[in-house]
Amino acid sequence: MDYEIEECTEKLVNSIRNSSDYRRYLECEEALEKFPGVFDQVMELRKKTIELYQDPDNGNLMENSDELGKEYERLEKLPEVNAFLEAEEDLVRILNNVSASVVNSVKMRVPKP
Repeated sequence: MDYEIEECTEKLVNSIRNSSDYRRYLECEEALEKFPGVFDQVMELRKKTIELYQDPDNGNLMENSDELGKEYERLEKLPEVNAFLEAEEDLVRILNNVSASVVNSVKMRVPKP
């Protein structure tokens, strides 16, 4: 890889790591880990959500969505869970925006499926 690209990539990564959004994410993650097993439950729920939307034909989408919603409601009774999920969403938004900016700015022909 081109040295300048590597250097800019490293600067971008460091900027993200030093951002208030990333620091808040880490703080929320640390706060959530103070509740034994809750962080693992949140991660398992996130995993199930991702799996559901990657393969919506796997079972009843509405029923599975409702079940996941009930699990989220149960976990969201802890303010730390809400704070973590909000911080995670903000960080994901940043990463998606960075990715989209790169993809939309660099012309590359890709065959359509």
